[in-house]
Formats: sequence, structure tokens, C-alpha cells
Amino acid sequence: MEIMELVVSIQNRESLATALDRGVGGVAARLPRNPDSRVFSELAEWRDAARQHGVRFYLTWDWLVRERELAGAPDRLAAVARLAPDALQLRDLGLVREAHRRYPHLSLQAAGNFGVHNSPGVRLAATLGFSRVVAAGPISLKDLALMRRQTAMPLAVTLTTGCQGYAGLCLMEEYLGVSCDACCLARPQDAGTLMATLETFSGLCQLGIEAVHLRGELFAPASLARVIGLYQSVATASPMERPRVLAAARQVVEAFGETIRMSLPPPGTPPGPPVYPLPPSQRSVQSSSRPGLLGRGRIWLEARDYAEAAALSREWREPLLLALTSDNYAAFLQEHRHWDPRRLLWRLPPAIPESALAFYQKALETLRQGGYNRFVAGDWGAVAMVGAAGGQIYGDQTLGVRNSWSLETARDSKVNRVCLPPGHRSDHWQEILAAAPSGSFWSYLYRCAALAVCPEDAAALTPPENLRWMVEDGKALLCLKAPQNLHDLENWFKQQSILPLVVALPHSPRPRGQLPPWLVSRPQDRPRR
Repeated sequence: MEIMELVVSIQNRESLATALDRGVGGVAARLPRNPDSRVFSELAEWRDAARQHGVRFYLTWDWLVRERELAGAPDRLAAVARLAPDALQLRDLGLVREAHRRYPHLSLQAAGNFGVHNSPGVRLAATLGFSRVVAAGPISLKDLALMRRQTAMPLAVTLTTGCQGYAGLCLMEEYLGVSCDACCLARPQDAGTLMATLETFSGLCQLGIEAVHLRGELFAPASLARVIGLYQSVATASPMERPRVLAAARQVVEAFGETIRMSLPPPGTPPGPPVYPLPPSQRSVQSSSRPGLLGRGRIWLEARDYAEAAALSREWREPLLLALTSDNYAAFLQEHRHWDPRRLLWRLPPAIPESALAFYQKALETLRQGGYNRFVAGDWGAVAMVGAAGGQIYGDQTLGVRNSWSLETARDSKVNRVCLPPGHRSDHWQEILAAAPSGSFWSYLYRCAALAVCPEDAAALTPPENLRWMVEDGKALLCLKAPQNLHDLENWFKQQSILPLVVALPHSPRPRGQLPPWLVSRPQDRPRR
């Protein structure tokens, strides 16, 4: 019987020694932001120790590279290649492309926060050259089983993340300057949660999943040894023996519950200064010195639901954007003859589970046949689905395109335009705009951004004062309370060929069915919806 590989993430010599003493299948070290030669020397020592024990050594480079950091990326890639890990786990698309081009023999894996949630995302990862995809939760055993049937790509699953949010969709660091481990969604997990993950792990053993990642940094070394032992006892047991092994594990957890409690590591280095809260001048809507819009089709107005879109269409002459949900889609089908496909665009939801793919694939096919060909996508599974349907793709901020390398790779993956990274001043985007071809970007003009996407029950957590929960389509979105308004930059956006500009009403304090007073449409004959 082939035993699933247990990979333990490490952050110091103690956790490395514990993992090696327990005979794990692999260890994974994370490359910090701005590593120096001492960091690479220590990583080389960890690699050598792992190989002396016959344990695979993985390196995780899962932070996004900003354009201003791109000049140092080739040297870091060269240092990683010299380190020669068994695989390099990446999130940044630009690094994926350059690693393949410069070091074709370096094995690459999609890091957990690359954000693969379904089989279309797995297939896209395969086209990018990844040899394994790490799926980080939340994801159900049912959806993992369905994914396993749809792809031969080796899969790994991350357990015990300590975070409620869907991987790859978090913007907390960039908007608020809050590191992942310090945000309100990161909660130390207790012994009961550990038992639940052991039961999940038991289910994974029967699905043909190649590896499981355990975050060793969440445990003290003594606790880590005991936890690894529990996982190994489940992994090596036969299917008939696992209920008995789990019962024994439950007794251990109950006896040593407090000593194996998880604790979050200290916050890491954020990628840069936060772009929110905004200065007071950016928090309130400023009246434009001239009425009207930037030009026909340059402004997209995003409605909260189909009813609001239908109401707004009576006075709004430009394109409307609408979330593709079952309710919105059903309401649209009843009135589709009243709509002009050029005036209605669709946003795919984030983190579509495998069990829900059939609805979205059929809806995309029907919409494309009806002439609707523009879609907003916020993760790579959605990009793959729209690309397969032949639609135009507008990639959202959560795709993680933060440099010209990743922009080029996104364009190769059929993304027509990507949203500007988080920011609120023109100088925030100066470097990437200078390096990118004209016409590569779109932007939000007004919105209350969703900084994290979680399962619906996460809305029971108390959010920070400047955030609030919004529950939509079975998911909880952690949104900014105050809207980010970039209306004063509209002339600059026009000069930079940044279009469209999206005015997003969802999550905002604007009254339902009413246009913002500063958003004045030009008078003209009323068109079809």
C-alpha cells in the first residue's frame, strides 16, 4: 500500500529536527521576503540535513513580487536554483514563467495560495508547467474526490492552516498592512479542531491524494512530534483499522489537548505600506468639475443583484456588471430578450467548488451562445472556465498580478486585461504601468473591497472596526465599511488607457437602485437593456 507523503513546514532548526526524527516524507521551508546570503546558507544546511535522512526538501516562495522588486528576482531565482530543492512552490505567475525559462530542470509546484479550488484551476496549473498542485482550504472531501476523478495531476492538501479564508483570495496585507498570521481570521486551533483534521486526513488517505502538508510552525517542537505521530498512525493504518486508530488518537488528544494546542507564529513582513484606510480626501465622493463620463463604454456599473441591474438599466446607458449566481441567472433568463449583450457583463464568483461546476459551465455556454462574451474572474479556476468557453477575461486583483512578468503570463493564459493592484494614488502604479504595454489594465473607480472570502459560518467572527461581514451566495465576504473612491483620478486613468473603470455598488452604503450623484450619464435615446 502506497502511503501518502506527509510534508511538514518548518521555520527553525528545532522544527526541522523534530520532523526528521519522526521520519516524515518531506519538509517545506518558506523563503522570506528580502532574503540575504545568510538565509540561503541556512536553507542549504536544512536541505543537507533532510537529504541525509532521506527526506524531500521543498522550498515555498509564496509571496507576490512587486514591480519594484523585480530587478532582484533573477538573483533570487539563481540562488534558489543553486539550492536545488526537490521542488519550488510558487504563487507568482511571473516567477513561474522565469523559473521555467531559466532553470527548466527545476521542479515547480503550485503553492497553496496560488488559489486552486477546482479541476479547471488544476488543468490551468498543468499548462503552466506545475508538477503538483497544493490545495489549501477550505475544501470538502467531496469536492476533493470529484477533483481527483477529473485530473491526473498530483495533488497535495494543506491541513491546519489556522485561517478561515479561501486561499489566494486575501487582500488584507495589501489594503491594511496586516500580515496573514495577524489578521482577524487567524485563530489558534484547539484539540477538537486537531481531531477534526485527523478525521479529514483519514478520508484523504482513501482519495488518492499524493501528499498532505502540515504547518509545523503552529506547534511547539514537543507538540509537533506527538502530532506527527498521530498523522503517521492514521496514514499507515489499513482502511479497516482506521476507525480503531482514530479512536486511539482521540484518547491521546483528550489526554494531551492543552499541550498540543496550536499557536500562531509571529507576524511576517508585510509587502509594503497599506493603501487603506484612505486619507480623508479619498473617503468622500468629490464632485467632478465637469459632468458626464469618460466616454462610451469606459464605465461599468456593478449592481448588487438582477433586480437592481434591471432598475438601473432604465437610466444607465453604459455596461452593467452582474454576479453570476443561480438567482441572478434564473431572473435574467426570464427577461433575456430585453437585454443587449453589449450592455450586460458577468462576474464569476470566487472559489467555485467542484460540485458546483456543472451549473457555471452550462451558464457560460448559454451566455456565450447568446452573445455575452465579457466576464470578470477572480481566481484561476474561473479564468480557465471562461477561457474554455471562449469569452473575454477581465482578471480581478485576487489573481495576484503585481508585475510585468506575471502580466505577460496572464495574457498568455487568455486574460485580456487585469485590474490594477491595490492603491489610491497614481504613483502607486507608476512602475508597473511603465513596464507594461498600454491597454493592459482596468480599475475600480468606486467600491467597498472584499478583503477575504470565507465559508458562510465565518461571519460569526467579530471583524475589526473598519470591516464588516457580507454574506452572499453561501460565502462570507469581509469587506471594507467605507468605500474607496478614485473618482478624482478619472482623467489620469483616461490618459493611461486604463479601462474600463468599475463603479461597484455591492457592499457599499449607496441606496439601492440609485446612481451615485456624480455618475451622470449622457443624454441619448433609451436603448435596449
